[in-house]
Parts: sequence; structure tokens; C-alpha cells
Amino acid sequence: MPDVKIEARPVPAVVVQADDLLTRDGTVSFLEADERVRVLTADELADADILVVLTASVSGKTLSTMSRASQLTGGRTRIVLVADQISEQQLALAVNHGLVSFLVRPFTSFSQILAAAVEAHQGRSTVPPVLMNLLLDRMRTMQKSDSPTGLLPVDLTQREVDVLRLLSEGMDTVEIATKLSYSERLIKSVIQSVIKRLQLRNRTHAVAYAIRMGIL
Repeated sequence: MPDVKIEARPVPAVVVQADDLLTRDGTVSFLEADERVRVLTADELADADILVVLTASVSGKTLSTMSRASQLTGGRTRIVLVADQISEQQLALAVNHGLVSFLVRPFTSFSQILAAAVEAHQGRSTVPPVLMNLLLDRMRTMQKSDSPTGLLPVDLTQREVDVLRLLSEGMDTVEIATKLSYSERLIKSVIQSVIKRLQLRNRTHAVAYAIRMGIL
């Protein structure tokens, strides 16, 4: 009887990003000790199959990280998010960027993060039932809506979200321009465009609006 050759399932390449070095290094060390995954550095994000994001609070920065991963990999990378909580609107945005699994940080172990990463690569997801119901309800609502904004709660580009996030962190237009490698004139134009299009009063109102909508 001839030998049957079974092709091994490819080992997923994983990048870990976290709010603090202790959490990141601890997660990386645990994952590196397991042969079911291959850990890459943050600089190798374009080659990642799975992005594990660990954060205490989901913010515009978190969503921007997911968006960047999606853009770098052409939407190939699947995202595992570990956070204390997430709003319905943030969840919809995250799914749009490639989120497949959400783990509640205070109740999650390293082994559960590893399992979620492996399962994500195999096409399975891990989402608490209450969040899944919220997401399904939102998707059903959007299917009935004629709004062109898709999963976005408001019609904002990723650049506009990045600018509003940095404004919320207290940066001025010069600092934002330097951070994003744009001209100060372009940053001012982006801010004025958001204020005018959404009929807001000023920069502070724009930031408050974005926070209220769950973008920041």
C-alpha cells in the first residue's frame, strides 16, 4: 500500500502589538514557545497572517492600528483583539478592518490568546455572544439603510480619524503634521473639512463628536 502524504497546515505568522512592553513581551515569549505559530516583529507586519492587539481601552489609535494592518496586507491579516471592553460602533469598525476574535482582557490567559490566533488562521472566530448579537443587529440595520457610509458610523476617512485622534491627545497642527508626515496646511484643511461637512462648531466639538460616535 503506497504511503499517503499529508500536507501539513502552514504555521501562521503572528505579530503582537500592545499598549505596554511588559504585556507585549510576555505574550510574545509565550507564543514563541509554541510550534503552532511563528512570531514576527512589528516591522514585519506586512507578512503577518494574524495580528494580536492587546489594549486596556479601544480607541482611535487601536482602530488605526487595525486599519494599517489591513492596508499593508491587502485585507489578508486576521485580527485578534484583547481588551477590557468595546462599543458596538467600535466593534463594527474593527470587523471592517479584519477583526475575527475578541477576548475580554481581565478574563483571558496567554493560552487563550494562542488558541484564538490558531483558530483565526483556520477560519474560526471567538466573540462573546452579547457582542455577536450587537454586531448582527447593527449589520441588519445597515442592510436596511441607504447610508453610503457602510460600517462607518460617520463618513470619515482614515486620515481624518488619525488627525482627530491626535487632536484628542492634545497635539497642535504642527505636531500632527510632523507625526503624520503631512504639511501643516493639509492638516488644517482636513480639520476644516470635517468641521464643515459634519456641521460642527470647532476642533473641540469635532473631537467630542468623534468620541461620542465611538471612533476615538
